[in-house]
Amino acid sequence: MKRKIVSVSEVNNYVSRLIEEDYMLGDLWLSGEVSNCKYHHSGHIYFTIKDERASISAVMFARDASRLDFKLIEGMKIYARVRITIYEKTGAYQAYVHDIEKQGKGLLYERFEELKARLAKEGLFEAQYKKDLPLFPERVGIITSITGAAIKDIIQVAKRRNPSVSIYIYSAHVQGELAVREIIQAIEQANQDKLAEVIILGRGGGSIEDLWAFNEELVARAIFASKIPIVSAVGHEIDFTISDFVSDKRAATPSVAAEIVIPSKHELQEVIKRRSNALSYMVLQNIKHSKEKLGYLTSHPAFKGKDKFYKNKMQEVDLLTQALNTQYKRILIKAYNDYGLALGQLEKLSPFTTLKRGYSLVTNQDNQIIRSICDIRPEEVIDITVTDGSFKAKVYQEES
Repeated sequence: MKRKIVSVSEVNNYVSRLIEEDYMLGDLWLSGEVSNCKYHHSGHIYFTIKDERASISAVMFARDASRLDFKLIEGMKIYARVRITIYEKTGAYQAYVHDIEKQGKGLLYERFEELKARLAKEGLFEAQYKKDLPLFPERVGIITSITGAAIKDIIQVAKRRNPSVSIYIYSAHVQGELAVREIIQAIEQANQDKLAEVIILGRGGGSIEDLWAFNEELVARAIFASKIPIVSAVGHEIDFTISDFVSDKRAATPSVAAEIVIPSKHELQEVIKRRSNALSYMVLQNIKHSKEKLGYLTSHPAFKGKDKFYKNKMQEVDLLTQALNTQYKRILIKAYNDYGLALGQLEKLSPFTTLKRGYSLVTNQDNQIIRSICDIRPEEVIDITVTDGSFKAKVYQEES
């Protein structure tokens, strides 16, 4: 049998390619305890991740290590996001670490309380910034995972309470690495679309780790910046997140959020029916009271013999009308006579009346009346008006 001889470097290189081509080993989270931790002057961190039965060498290069906000210490329990590879020089496989989180709920609660206190100090939770929810919304937006139970619960409640309400779904991851970015994008998109009058933001229950996207500062600020009111419905009744405090209203569960936001068609019909009945009763009572009041007034002694009262008033109107007509005719005749007298006086003063008596009216070419010998010049053409017409004359000589 022919032997196949290869070098050690070839074997290590081959194994390295196998590991790097493995999809699962390219990006995974390891749970373990820090051991043999050394901070190199280059900024790299060399340590071992171990559990009760095994260990693996790990290195976190300076670029990734610079993002850590805590120091790795011996015995610390962590979650490490790693890529498994092989160090070809020694043939040992190891973990390249990109991110590290401390294990334990205590750390998460510590971060939760720190962010809660800081945002509260900034005023993001103040009641003065809470927007009122619309009483009768016709369009409701929902931001959640389309594969989760929350969306099914909300839609079921919406169909039961008021199927005429339009539902706009903005799909987003509600846990994991994509959750924060997609939740923020969904809030911004809903505000840009301006379709929904109110938004339900939420998901079903889970661990604090599962709900953590709703404890992120960027999500809280996106909720605060929303022009559309947002109802936070994250987890179960006992679960509280930063989103609950910064949103305009908190609901214990997604189903409760739908109950709060979507008005019940049946309940509205009952309210309208009750108010319609109450209004009809009030109108009938007012009519009844008005009839009673009218009956009382018409039975008063002042209304007895009212026919005679009306007839007397009608006679008074006839007499006044007759007197008015007489006075009108008297005034009209007097005005006519006064007009005739004034017209006669005007006739006496008219220059045409004077012309009839043999006089004439002499004017120059500028239509100015010639009253004196001084107003004419030799050779000037003048106009002479008599009772039945006018003619022109030329001045040959002036005499005084």
